[in-house]
Amino acid sequence: MNSYDPLFHSGWVEFNKAYWGLDAEVLEFGPKKGTSWELKTVKYTNKKGQLVIPPRNPHIPVEFSSSSNKPSSYNRRKRLAIQEMASYYAERKVKGGVNLSPVVNDVRPFQWCGMEASPRYTYHIDIHEYSSRMDSSVLNKARKAEKLGYSCCVTEDYTSVHECLMGPEQRKGFDHSVSVEGLKLLSELMGEKFVCFIAVDNCGRPAGSWVRIYEPNGLALAWSAGVKTSALKDGVNNLLGKYALDYFASKNCQVFDFVGANIPPVAEMKEAWGGDLVCYYTVRHQSIRNIARTAYLLAKQYLKK
Repeated sequence: MNSYDPLFHSGWVEFNKAYWGLDAEVLEFGPKKGTSWELKTVKYTNKKGQLVIPPRNPHIPVEFSSSSNKPSSYNRRKRLAIQEMASYYAERKVKGGVNLSPVVNDVRPFQWCGMEASPRYTYHIDIHEYSSRMDSSVLNKARKAEKLGYSCCVTEDYTSVHECLMGPEQRKGFDHSVSVEGLKLLSELMGEKFVCFIAVDNCGRPAGSWVRIYEPNGLALAWSAGVKTSALKDGVNNLLGKYALDYFASKNCQVFDFVGANIPPVAEMKEAWGGDLVCYYTVRHQSIRNIARTAYLLAKQYLKK
């Protein structure tokens, strides 16, 4: 099975092991007899042996393949595959919640195993069609940045990249959690599939950066981004986005995952790019606290009627 998701890249897995101190293993599930279907994923565990999602990972990658695309066969086999994965999770300790790839679009098997599954959302952009689907305001802001003298390029100047990432950290109290050394390590482990874009002003000073990972012919993923406060209203983020999507198109990537659209202002910004709203799920074990919260919400709805 050829990997579509860059989160399967051996360098990415190695980074998660080395940087966060985790163990990792590629898991493959299949039928007891034959090779009619296959599900592949990556298992991360902490020092206590608990299943976890590493920091700064948008989801746990999952890929599924079937020897038949006939809906009746495909749907049944995928359900069986997800049941195998769900049983594996249900039988082990899971720390907090684990985000699963949007490939897992059926979470009934997890619920049947007594686990909780909560929906979350992201936007998937068709890289080769994005310019015809996005709102005109996106391109207008990118043009504004160009008129102000900003330009973009791919860079290995990780100090300048990190300097730009500090912008939202200082404004919003957000922590990207990865140092300059961490960026260098990712570059060493992933090679060209780890890419940093930087926008500079007409004096060559860094103004904003996008850090992304991708799989040629497959998926490109948002990871880290930051614009300096001084350039925040100049359209720099839009210019970076346009430049990055054109770059991924040159690598024949098919989809750009904006990674998350669960906060109102973030959702509003990302939806303007014209992507498809995509649901993915966080799975976790049932807890007394979660059960009580669910009961409270149900009772509150009932009392309103």
